[in-house]
Amino acid sequence: MQGVGGLAFGSGDHSFEDDDSGVERLLDRISNGVLAEDRRAAIAELQAVVSESSSAQLAFGAMGFPVLMSILKEERDDVEMVRGALETLVNALTPIDATSGAYNEVQPALMNSELLSREGESISLLLSLLTEDDFYIKYYTLQLLTALITNCRTRLQEAILATPRGITSLMDMLMDREVIRNEALLLLTYLTREAEEIQKIVVFEGAFEKIFNIIKEEGGSEGGIVVQDCLELLNNLLRNNPTNQILLRETIGLQTVVSLLKLRKGSADGFTRQKTVNLLGALETVALLLAGSSDTEYAKDANRISNQTVFSQKKLLDLLLMLCVESRWAAVAVRCAALRCIGDLVLGHAQNCDALGSKVLGEGLDVEPALNSILRIFLRTSSLQECIAAEYVFKCFCEARFYWICIVLSDFK
Repeated sequence: MQGVGGLAFGSGDHSFEDDDSGVERLLDRISNGVLAEDRRAAIAELQAVVSESSSAQLAFGAMGFPVLMSILKEERDDVEMVRGALETLVNALTPIDATSGAYNEVQPALMNSELLSREGESISLLLSLLTEDDFYIKYYTLQLLTALITNCRTRLQEAILATPRGITSLMDMLMDREVIRNEALLLLTYLTREAEEIQKIVVFEGAFEKIFNIIKEEGGSEGGIVVQDCLELLNNLLRNNPTNQILLRETIGLQTVVSLLKLRKGSADGFTRQKTVNLLGALETVALLLAGSSDTEYAKDANRISNQTVFSQKKLLDLLLMLCVESRWAAVAVRCAALRCIGDLVLGHAQNCDALGSKVLGEGLDVEPALNSILRIFLRTSSLQECIAAEYVFKCFCEARFYWICIVLSDFK
């Protein structure tokens, strides 16, 4: 029962065979056992052993994959066995203690990931399990795929792309119950990194609508880590991808992005750590949409100019000014990101420059031009990062509106 892993681990050194925590014996009971209860007990024991012992993980990699993959393929009606097989595979791919051992020592979990990801049929088999009704089968399958993509991203991306309806199966999980949905969301954030073809398919499968529905259900920027994961996935789909940006603007609309920056009444002075992270994710979305293409001069980038125009129409400037000027309780990182977005919003866009130049903030006797407020930040902030961000606003503004700068300097006291 050496299996394909034996080639990777070699057969001359039998030291791991003497300390495999009974893995070979347990695999034999699973493969050749007559009584169903004995086989189930063996797989439960194997699951525990592999989760606790690196030597057991190493031994499992050498001979366990064919046994358990056979269960997933041929014993789908035995839900308990399939659950046990999947959970054991997850444990075999999860590092027990990544900090221990020598630098060049074999990491069993990583080695096991490499072995399993090499088999395209295995990935196709795992994806097919997502159609099962059992909650735990879907849950452990998603966890297993996440463990694989964490260790072998490129190989798993290729395998999923090569599987008919593979990405469709994953996208369907976003409509499942909450726990399954969250696992699928995390997997998709890994899957869409630097993978343009996968990004296109994910968007075609309705990713934008699903993402914003989840964000709304979870409370927008006031929500928890699920909102953070949604924004990470969204940004993966938009980064350096003009086609997806245009689809977002022309289908769902940029108002959905702007709404992420709206603060609930009375919440402007309360910024939890998670809310700060969510706002930074939303501001990154805005920045990506305003960045334009690196291959096109910004004044001729039709997609970027369209995004600037629509954002202005949706009152994005007011929300950015609220974050960077009027809400001084916001974290420095949020204020800096909002200032940079203002710079990107006006860069090369005459109408947006005029809008910023004529914008006033405050009430009653405390009213002052928005540019004066930003200039005050530039001159008086104790944060170097905030000073640089405020300077960026004026740099972008000056390129098109020297007249307004003269007014600001003459009025500023």
